Amino acid sequence: MKEHLDRTESWTVRPGRIEDARAVTRLFNARSQAFFGQNQAEEHKIRAGWEQPDVKLERDTRAYFDRSGDLIGWASVIDPGKPYIKPFAGVVTSPECSGDAALWDAMLTWAEQQSRTYIRLAPSHARVSLGAHAMVRDTHRWDAYERNGFARVRVMQRMKICFDSSYVPQMPQWPGEISLHPFALARDLEKVVAADQEAFRDHWGHVERPLQEELRQWKEWIQCEGNDFDPSLWFVAVDDACGEIAGYAICDPHIAGDRMRGYVNGLAVRAPWRKQGLGRALLHHAFAELRRRGCTAVELDMDSENLTGASRLYERAGMYPFSQEYAYEKELRPGIDLVRRALEP
Repeated sequence: MKEHLDRTESWTVRPGRIEDARAVTRLFNARSQAFFGQNQAEEHKIRAGWEQPDVKLERDTRAYFDRSGDLIGWASVIDPGKPYIKPFAGVVTSPECSGDAALWDAMLTWAEQQSRTYIRLAPSHARVSLGAHAMVRDTHRWDAYERNGFARVRVMQRMKICFDSSYVPQMPQWPGEISLHPFALARDLEKVVAADQEAFRDHWGHVERPLQEELRQWKEWIQCEGNDFDPSLWFVAVDDACGEIAGYAICDPHIAGDRMRGYVNGLAVRAPWRKQGLGRALLHHAFAELRRRGCTAVELDMDSENLTGASRLYERAGMYPFSQEYAYEKELRPGIDLVRRALEP
């Protein structure tokens, strides 16, 4: 116990500040470089996220510094929004401090305390749990989660396709009367968000939110994208027979400034249009456009145990997993679980 107390006294803690954005970006990227050999964060997006009206750095973040004043740890719990049943803890250390159990424990203790402040906002009958992720290779992180009472509940994976000499482009085959319509932000965003809500209701981990709450979060995400928001990479598939959105693919032109890597940020097909090849067509169209723009690889993240079998779609399209994450949860209050765990019988 004395050794633990002595260790915690060797660093200082304060709420985050907007001027910490550069140091936090370096911290995130130092860790992703250690595991991926790639950057995953951009300063302007972190800064833009912190400037959103529902983010209060004084309340939502803690920065940990060593005796030299260098940032060695960062913890955050951002307002989860209605229905407040699934806050998420983001914690990271510098690679040099990966094995510092006291630092991990301090960050997770604070994150849990902050997350518990949302319990009073959640429906009185609802189960409230704190979520967190850890790369499978990041043993210090998931050791810390398990030491602090988190349970491993899912495996997530990042998938990739490389446009090398062996890649054979596939022309999208649009089923029925499906066609792509240009996306216009003011006209189409709410319709896309509504389609997204419907498409993901049968996906593990889905939390049903009021449409306007979901729309607010999408608008904040778009604002954080800044100049990287590119509506021409929002591929909206419409059934011209009825005029409804059948599915979509939303892509980013690069990952953390690396123009050689594109990213499929979201791909969904509404239930009435599934099993007709629409998801495959959207994916092939996205690949073709990102490749045309100079990407040599495309990545996406997915639930490896996806309830709708999406992993088979990605694998048939030539993607393969190259990194895995564990999803963790810690129950903060028992109750009726409003998070999707299984398909309806």
